[in-house]
Amino acid sequence: MKSSGWVVGEKFFHNKWKAIEYATKHPEFSYGAYCNDYTWDKADWTTEPKEDIRDLEIQHCEYLRKKYKTLVLYYSGGVDSTTVLQRFVENKIPIDYICVCYTKEPNAKFNRDTQLAKQYLDSIKSKLMNAEILYTSKLDHHEGNSIYNYTGNIFETNWQLRFHHNGFQEHLRIRYPDIFSKVKQNGCIVTGSDKPFVYRDANGKYYAQYIDQHDENWGQSLLEMFWKGADPRLQIKQCHLAKNWLVENDYSDTNFFYEGKDTEKFWHLNQTFGRTSIDPFFYKKHCFGETLEDRYFSQHYNSTWGNSYFAEQFKFFKNTKKYNELAEVVEQLQKKDSRFFSNYKVMGWLSTRRYLD
Repeated sequence: MKSSGWVVGEKFFHNKWKAIEYATKHPEFSYGAYCNDYTWDKADWTTEPKEDIRDLEIQHCEYLRKKYKTLVLYYSGGVDSTTVLQRFVENKIPIDYICVCYTKEPNAKFNRDTQLAKQYLDSIKSKLMNAEILYTSKLDHHEGNSIYNYTGNIFETNWQLRFHHNGFQEHLRIRYPDIFSKVKQNGCIVTGSDKPFVYRDANGKYYAQYIDQHDENWGQSLLEMFWKGADPRLQIKQCHLAKNWLVENDYSDTNFFYEGKDTEKFWHLNQTFGRTSIDPFFYKKHCFGETLEDRYFSQHYNSTWGNSYFAEQFKFFKNTKKYNELAEVVEQLQKKDSRFFSNYKVMGWLSTRRYLD
């Protein structure tokens, strides 16, 4: 599958470290994040599709069901994955597995989101058409492709240099190897994926564009990010709905609200393209707080999710041989080609700009 990844010249990569290595050897080549370019390049982004967005979403559910033998939906209870789940359920399109991941103890207070997700699934179990619900723990820091597990091969380390693993694909591979094998043979992991990132340029023209750092699942070959599917009309439709909202309210970009603290406008924008929540809990933003940052590694954790605990864990790691070895590799890579690093952090790569007018 070739949906998201990285491209250097004419060569496509699912692994960003390999893309960086290749780009370093070929500085004459252009490079960027790849996002469904094989279909999106052929589409007319300047015209809003006439179909209702709900109809386009249903069509995409049907497409996935016909294409794959095994469908695994990663469900968080959040607005995006709930919209995906509801389209399948409302139209009696079966899903094989629905996975809900909690952190450490399932009944802990900070797992309120996954508890609500599990309760919601239990309440609609009769409508799930025998889908198997997988309620399981997330990978800890010593599993998967976290920096804690560095073994001398940068290619096996997550490109965001976090001390937790990146990606649903890695989680499924480790927690459910038998299901992972089915997906590899003929299946996909369905995710809600990002909301439309729409911006206004200096000339007042609106365009959609994505950066790999916004989605830690970027580049995984077994994923079907729902809004970025095979039919570009679904993505184009929601981008135009977002653009219409920006024009109506005289704003310049959706990202301002996705990363901002104005919850009311954030949800007003979401409702523009039909996304609602299963519980008032999800109408609050739980992503603000003091983040943990290191000279070499970006942790992306905040006080809401146990900042002190992670800080203690990382303090121990900083005194290990693994930390020093990986830090040295990062330093050498930056010296070799500084285009891909900023203060030892891996720079984000942008996808193609898609103008909407």
